[in-house]
Amino acid sequence: MLLECWERLCGYDKWIETEATVERSDLREIPIRDRFGKVRSFGYKTRDVITWTDRNGEEHRANFEVGMGSTLYLLAEGQSVVIRYNPCRPARFYLRELLCWRMQLAFKFVLAVVVILALMFLKVWDRRN
Repeated sequence: MLLECWERLCGYDKWIETEATVERSDLREIPIRDRFGKVRSFGYKTRDVITWTDRNGEEHRANFEVGMGSTLYLLAEGQSVVIRYNPCRPARFYLRELLCWRMQLAFKFVLAVVVILALMFLKVWDRRN
Protein backbone atom coordinates (compact mmCIF):
# COMPACT_ATOMS: atom_id res chain seq x y z
CA MET A 1 0.00 0.00 0.00
CA LEU A 2 2.70 2.48 1.00
CA LEU A 3 4.88 1.41 -1.90
CA GLU A 4 2.05 2.00 -4.38
CA CYS A 5 1.51 5.47 -2.91
CA TRP A 6 5.23 6.21 -3.31
CA GLU A 7 5.12 5.00 -6.91
CA ARG A 8 2.16 7.26 -7.69
CA LEU A 9 3.82 10.19 -5.93
CA CYS A 10 7.01 9.74 -7.98
CA GLY A 11 5.10 9.09 -11.19
CA TYR A 12 6.48 5.58 -11.69
CA ASP A 13 2.95 4.29 -12.23
CA LYS A 14 2.87 6.33 -15.47
CA TRP A 15 6.14 4.90 -16.76
CA ILE A 16 6.00 2.19 -19.43
CA GLU A 17 6.12 -1.39 -18.19
CA THR A 18 8.32 -3.83 -20.10
CA GLU A 19 10.47 -6.89 -19.64
CA ALA A 20 14.19 -6.49 -19.22
CA THR A 21 16.61 -9.34 -19.75
CA VAL A 22 19.52 -10.05 -17.44
CA GLU A 23 22.53 -9.79 -19.71
CA ARG A 24 25.14 -10.46 -17.03
CA SER A 25 25.14 -11.34 -13.34
CA ASP A 26 28.48 -11.32 -11.53
CA LEU A 27 28.88 -12.58 -7.98
CA ARG A 28 31.32 -10.58 -5.84
CA GLU A 29 32.79 -11.56 -2.49
CA ILE A 30 32.88 -8.67 -0.01
CA PRO A 31 35.15 -8.94 3.07
CA ILE A 32 33.49 -8.01 6.35
CA ARG A 33 36.01 -6.57 8.78
CA ASP A 34 35.91 -6.12 12.53
CA ARG A 35 36.74 -2.80 14.18
CA PHE A 36 40.46 -3.62 14.04
CA GLY A 37 40.41 -4.17 10.28
CA LYS A 38 40.73 -7.94 10.43
CA VAL A 39 38.53 -9.88 8.00
CA ARG A 40 36.05 -11.85 10.09
CA SER A 41 33.77 -13.17 7.34
CA PHE A 42 32.58 -12.59 3.81
CA GLY A 43 29.35 -11.32 2.33
CA TYR A 44 28.26 -11.56 -1.25
CA LYS A 45 26.74 -9.15 -3.76
CA THR A 46 25.72 -9.50 -7.35
CA ARG A 47 26.23 -6.87 -10.00
CA ASP A 48 23.61 -7.31 -12.69
CA VAL A 49 23.34 -5.77 -16.12
CA ILE A 50 19.89 -5.63 -17.69
CA THR A 51 18.78 -4.65 -21.18
CA TRP A 52 15.41 -3.59 -22.55
CA THR A 53 13.98 -2.14 -25.73
CA ASP A 54 11.86 1.01 -25.67
CA ARG A 55 8.82 1.72 -27.86
CA ASN A 56 11.05 3.23 -30.56
CA GLY A 57 13.05 0.02 -30.81
CA GLU A 58 16.16 1.42 -29.13
CA GLU A 59 17.99 -0.87 -26.74
CA HIS A 60 18.97 0.38 -23.29
CA ARG A 61 21.33 -1.08 -20.72
CA ALA A 62 21.64 -0.45 -16.99
CA ASN A 63 23.32 -2.08 -14.04
CA PHE A 64 22.61 -2.42 -10.36
CA GLU A 65 24.08 -4.17 -7.35
CA VAL A 66 22.23 -6.07 -4.63
CA GLY A 67 23.16 -8.19 -1.64
CA MET A 68 22.05 -11.55 -0.36
CA GLY A 69 18.85 -10.25 1.23
CA SER A 70 17.36 -9.06 -2.05
CA THR A 71 14.92 -11.02 -4.20
CA LEU A 72 17.08 -9.92 -7.15
CA TYR A 73 20.16 -11.64 -5.72
CA LEU A 74 19.61 -14.94 -7.51
CA LEU A 75 18.97 -13.56 -10.99
CA ALA A 76 20.79 -15.44 -13.70
CA GLU A 77 21.81 -14.51 -17.21
CA GLY A 78 18.90 -14.83 -19.61
CA GLN A 79 16.19 -14.37 -16.99
CA SER A 80 13.75 -11.52 -17.31
CA VAL A 81 12.43 -8.99 -14.82
CA VAL A 82 9.57 -6.54 -15.14
CA ILE A 83 10.70 -2.93 -15.06
CA ARG A 84 9.21 0.43 -15.87
CA TYR A 85 11.07 3.01 -17.92
CA ASN A 86 10.55 6.74 -18.26
CA PRO A 87 8.81 7.49 -21.59
CA CYS A 88 10.62 10.85 -21.80
CA ARG A 89 14.03 9.39 -20.91
CA PRO A 90 13.90 5.67 -21.77
CA ALA A 91 17.34 4.99 -20.29
CA ARG A 92 15.90 5.65 -16.80
CA PHE A 93 14.27 2.61 -15.26
CA TYR A 94 12.40 1.68 -12.10
CA LEU A 95 12.54 -1.76 -10.52
CA ARG A 96 10.36 -2.17 -7.44
CA GLU A 97 12.53 -4.89 -5.87
CA LEU A 98 15.58 -2.66 -6.22
CA LEU A 99 13.80 0.16 -4.40
CA CYS A 100 12.84 -2.27 -1.62
CA TRP A 101 16.48 -3.38 -1.29
CA ARG A 102 17.71 0.19 -1.10
CA MET A 103 15.04 1.03 1.49
CA GLN A 104 16.20 -1.90 3.62
CA LEU A 105 19.78 -0.63 3.50
CA ALA A 106 18.70 2.92 4.36
CA PHE A 107 16.60 1.66 7.28
CA LYS A 108 19.53 -0.36 8.67
CA PHE A 109 21.84 2.65 8.34
CA VAL A 110 19.39 5.01 10.07
CA LEU A 111 18.78 2.47 12.82
CA ALA A 112 22.53 2.10 13.40
CA VAL A 113 22.97 5.88 13.58
CA VAL A 114 20.09 6.20 16.06
CA VAL A 115 21.53 3.45 18.27
CA ILE A 116 25.00 5.05 18.23
CA LEU A 117 23.59 8.48 19.05
CA ALA A 118 21.47 7.01 21.85
CA LEU A 119 24.51 5.27 23.33
CA MET A 120 26.54 8.48 23.13
CA PHE A 121 23.70 10.41 24.78
CA LEU A 122 23.44 7.84 27.59
CA LYS A 123 27.18 7.97 28.17
CA VAL A 124 27.15 11.78 28.42
CA TRP A 125 24.02 11.65 30.61
CA ASP A 126 25.68 9.10 32.91
CA ARG A 127 28.77 11.29 33.35
CA ARG A 128 26.65 14.26 34.39
CA ASN A 129 24.82 12.32 37.09
